[in-house]
Amino acid sequence: MPPLEILRERDLRGLAWWLAEASLRDGIEERKAAVLTSLLRVLASLGPSPMDEEEALREIELRALIAQGIPPRTPEEWALAETLFDDDALAEMRRWPPEREPPASRRSA
Repeated sequence: MPPLEILRERDLRGLAWWLAEASLRDGIEERKAAVLTSLLRVLASLGPSPMDEEEALREIELRALIAQGIPPRTPEEWALAETLFDDDALAEMRRWPPEREPPASRRSA
Protein backbone atom coordinates (compact mmCIF):
# COMPACT_ATOMS: atom_id res chain seq x y z
CA MET A 1 0.00 0.00 0.00
CA PRO A 2 1.38 3.48 -0.81
CA PRO A 3 2.25 5.75 2.11
CA LEU A 4 -0.79 7.66 3.38
CA GLU A 5 0.84 11.09 2.90
CA ILE A 6 1.10 10.43 -0.86
CA LEU A 7 -2.63 9.69 -0.96
CA ARG A 8 -3.63 12.58 1.33
CA GLU A 9 -1.59 15.08 -0.69
CA ARG A 10 -2.88 13.64 -3.97
CA ASP A 11 0.72 13.45 -5.13
CA LEU A 12 0.57 11.69 -8.51
CA ARG A 13 4.33 11.85 -9.03
CA GLY A 14 4.95 10.40 -5.59
CA LEU A 15 2.44 7.64 -6.26
CA ALA A 16 4.03 6.86 -9.63
CA TRP A 17 7.51 6.65 -8.10
CA TRP A 18 6.20 4.50 -5.25
CA LEU A 19 4.57 2.19 -7.81
CA ALA A 20 7.81 1.96 -9.83
CA GLU A 21 9.83 1.11 -6.72
CA ALA A 22 7.28 -1.41 -5.44
CA SER A 23 7.10 -3.08 -8.86
CA LEU A 24 10.87 -3.38 -9.17
CA ARG A 25 11.32 -5.02 -5.81
CA ASP A 26 8.25 -7.28 -6.32
CA GLY A 27 6.41 -5.65 -3.45
CA ILE A 28 3.16 -5.31 -5.38
CA GLU A 29 1.03 -7.82 -7.24
CA GLU A 30 0.87 -7.44 -11.02
CA ARG A 31 -2.92 -6.94 -11.01
CA LYS A 32 -2.73 -4.20 -8.35
CA ALA A 33 0.07 -2.50 -10.28
CA ALA A 34 -2.09 -2.57 -13.43
CA VAL A 35 -5.07 -1.08 -11.58
CA LEU A 36 -2.90 1.68 -10.05
CA THR A 37 -1.34 2.42 -13.43
CA SER A 38 -4.79 2.82 -15.00
CA LEU A 39 -5.90 5.01 -12.11
CA LEU A 40 -2.78 7.18 -12.50
CA ARG A 41 -3.61 7.70 -16.19
CA VAL A 42 -7.17 8.77 -15.38
CA LEU A 43 -6.09 11.14 -12.59
CA ALA A 44 -3.33 12.68 -14.73
CA SER A 45 -5.79 13.26 -17.58
CA LEU A 46 -8.03 15.27 -15.23
CA GLY A 47 -5.35 17.95 -14.84
CA PRO A 48 -4.90 20.10 -11.76
CA SER A 49 -7.74 20.60 -9.31
CA PRO A 50 -9.73 23.71 -10.13
CA MET A 51 -9.32 26.63 -7.77
CA ASP A 52 -12.32 27.94 -5.99
CA GLU A 53 -13.43 31.34 -7.25
CA GLU A 54 -12.26 33.25 -4.17
CA GLU A 55 -8.78 31.73 -4.35
CA ALA A 56 -8.54 32.53 -8.06
CA LEU A 57 -9.58 36.14 -7.45
CA ARG A 58 -6.96 36.56 -4.70
CA GLU A 59 -4.27 35.28 -7.06
CA ILE A 60 -5.42 37.57 -9.89
CA GLU A 61 -5.47 40.58 -7.57
CA LEU A 62 -1.97 39.84 -6.27
CA ARG A 63 -0.56 39.33 -9.77
CA ALA A 64 -2.14 42.62 -10.89
CA LEU A 65 -0.56 44.48 -7.97
CA ILE A 66 2.84 42.98 -8.71
CA ALA A 67 2.51 43.82 -12.40
CA GLN A 68 2.05 47.45 -11.31
CA GLY A 69 5.18 47.32 -9.16
CA ILE A 70 3.30 47.08 -5.87
CA PRO A 71 4.61 44.40 -3.50
CA PRO A 72 2.29 42.23 -1.39
CA ARG A 73 0.69 44.36 1.33
CA THR A 74 -0.32 41.86 4.01
CA PRO A 75 1.14 38.69 5.53
CA GLU A 76 -1.57 36.73 3.69
CA GLU A 77 -0.53 38.24 0.33
CA TRP A 78 3.13 37.46 1.09
CA ALA A 79 2.18 33.85 1.93
CA LEU A 80 0.34 33.56 -1.40
CA ALA A 81 3.27 35.15 -3.25
CA GLU A 82 5.58 32.53 -1.75
CA THR A 83 3.47 29.81 -3.38
CA LEU A 84 3.43 31.55 -6.78
CA PHE A 85 6.92 33.00 -7.25
CA ASP A 86 10.48 31.73 -6.95
CA ASP A 87 13.06 33.01 -4.44
CA ASP A 88 14.61 35.48 -6.89
CA ALA A 89 11.26 37.11 -7.65
CA LEU A 90 10.38 37.30 -3.95
CA ALA A 91 13.75 38.90 -3.15
CA GLU A 92 13.12 41.49 -5.87
CA MET A 93 9.65 42.29 -4.51
CA ARG A 94 11.08 42.76 -1.03
CA ARG A 95 13.29 45.54 -2.42
CA TRP A 96 10.32 47.48 -3.78
CA PRO A 97 8.96 50.42 -1.77
CA PRO A 98 5.60 49.80 -0.10
CA GLU A 99 2.42 50.86 -1.86
CA ARG A 100 2.06 54.61 -2.24
CA GLU A 101 -1.01 56.80 -2.59
CA PRO A 102 -2.05 56.99 -6.25
CA PRO A 103 -1.55 60.35 -7.95
CA ALA A 104 -4.48 62.76 -7.54
CA SER A 105 -5.42 62.26 -11.18
CA ARG A 106 -5.97 58.52 -10.56
CA ARG A 107 -7.92 58.80 -7.30
CA SER A 108 -11.62 58.15 -7.52
CA ALA A 109 -13.87 61.11 -6.79
